[in-house]
Amino acid sequence: MSHRNARLTIHGRLLFVERAQAGWKQAHIAAAMGVSRRCVKRWLDRYQAEGEAGLSDRSSRPHHSPRRSPASTEAAVLA
Repeated sequence: MSHRNARLTIHGRLLFVERAQAGWKQAHIAAAMGVSRRCVKRWLDRYQAEGEAGLSDRSSRPHHSPRRSPASTEAAVLA
């Protein structure tokens, strides 16, 4: 849980968008917010693709596990 004035809360990410829409360059937004240009670009790209919903936190759980143990092994461990 982050505090309400943290740079990368949903409100901080929305500030990235507002500044970009006001004509700020990504490098200037990054410098003003104390984050990298790559971070600013990531959030602006997500906003462009998904709207405000794209600015919310996402799970860090992987989408797939290619080296996952077989179901039989998993069942044996759980038992």
